Amino acid sequence: MIGTAFQQEILKRLSGLGAVYVVGGAVRDGQLGVPSKDVDAVAALSLPEIEMKLSNWGYTPHVIGANQQTVSLFRGTERLDIAAFSGEVETDALRRDFTLNAIYQDVRTGEIKDPLNGLDDLQARRVKACGSAADRFKEDPLRVLRLVRLAVRYGFDIESETWKAAVDHVPQIRKVSLERITEELGRILILDEIDKALGFLDELGYFQTYIPELARLKGLEQNRCPKINAWEHTRQVVKNTPSRVLLRLAALFLNLGEWETAEGKRHFFRYEQESARIVKEIMPRFRWSVVLPGGRHGERELHFLVEHHMVGTLTFMSELKDEGDDSIVSHKARRFAWEIGWSGQNFDTQRVENLLALWRADFLGGEQDSAKNLERFDWIQGEIRNACTFVKERAGQLDWANFAEFVQGKGLCGERFGQFKEQVRRRVMTDTKYTLTDLQFIEQEYELFQNKRK
Repeated sequence: MIGTAFQQEILKRLSGLGAVYVVGGAVRDGQLGVPSKDVDAVAALSLPEIEMKLSNWGYTPHVIGANQQTVSLFRGTERLDIAAFSGEVETDALRRDFTLNAIYQDVRTGEIKDPLNGLDDLQARRVKACGSAADRFKEDPLRVLRLVRLAVRYGFDIESETWKAAVDHVPQIRKVSLERITEELGRILILDEIDKALGFLDELGYFQTYIPELARLKGLEQNRCPKINAWEHTRQVVKNTPSRVLLRLAALFLNLGEWETAEGKRHFFRYEQESARIVKEIMPRFRWSVVLPGGRHGERELHFLVEHHMVGTLTFMSELKDEGDDSIVSHKARRFAWEIGWSGQNFDTQRVENLLALWRADFLGGEQDSAKNLERFDWIQGEIRNACTFVKERAGQLDWANFAEFVQGKGLCGERFGQFKEQVRRRVMTDTKYTLTDLQFIEQEYELFQNKRK
């Protein structure tokens, strides 16, 4: 039987009261030999009856959903969703999205019921709407995005009538709540075959309708990659980015500003700042805080990554061309790591890693990734990671006693004290020749600090 021991126990108890079937993704994945944590089921009982029985048995049911309500139970990472139905699987199947999700397994007997020939579509590796495709998308336009996710996740083709109806209903997606839309897009963004997913969304006209700032990059030539346009380069960058929503979304948005900043034919001045500005305009169209780690903090990190994604290239431009002085790379790496990772209160190694991952994806998305160039690029990133380790260790070793005694003697306090401390901290964290026990160094820094105020 499908499901964990926890899920099976509940379904068996309910099946003693009436017909109960497992349906949807768990049955589909079971037929494909893919494990599934979440299980959906239908029971020939009313929703209040299901909720009452589960409560009486000592479980904690939750009624979830607005239009299609379910009784849901959770234990750790396990989830079971139970919906009420008439007892007729043929009728229930026609309200589902795709035939591969309309395959039923009887909880009592294990018998498979397949009223819409979903098994044939699974065998043919095809996604097809249940009944009238237009009706299914009209009922819930979010199914357009779910169609993309399923087709890409399993490597299936999309049945022609289903595709035509999906194209027609793209404008209706705006009727769906921003939270649901964003959650579905978040699932799409972490797909292994993300480039294929972006291609589907583009062909559907989704970007043209909802993120035209992306769609207009098609045909925009680049000076960095003259053989591919800005949209093709963006797809390459996303494809090369690790499968995390924050990084994939940053990669998708990093070239947005190239349209606004194009000079002549294909030169872009400070386009990354313009990209970051456009990101702020796009954000209210979605609810990225529901899928980004840290919620609102995740949105701020997204903006930071887009705005700073060129910092690595600009900082190490000479070294990347093998024209710089390799002996100073370690120092530049420490300065880079500190300026990116220091928040004013702590050093965030993950922020540096995120920027390195995005930078590498952007590098690989260009035309300069020859074996020699890539080796040199990876060496520079390795120096930055070493710098992060150095900074973390050094931060824990700093003793501010001598510094505190010095500034007390100078009468520094409040905001001026904090500003001077940050100036000194930056120097000792990025240059190994300076220490907090060197009063001559602190005196020199103080003179510089005072001169800045004149």
